[in-house]
Amino acid sequence: MAVFYELREGGGQTLIRRTLQAEAGDVVHETHQCSIVEARAIWAALLSGQAR
Repeated sequence: MAVFYELREGGGQTLIRRTLQAEAGDVVHETHQCSIVEARAIWAALLSGQAR
């Protein structure tokens, strides 16, 4: 099973999407839409292993 993360920005709103690829099909989870500043802080924590 593979896991992918995406930082998605547009129209002044941003979210982070996590996709779990499995044989039974993809499962997608998204954060709530938030400001670019907030999402980039979460993204940095995710990349550095500090996010849960």
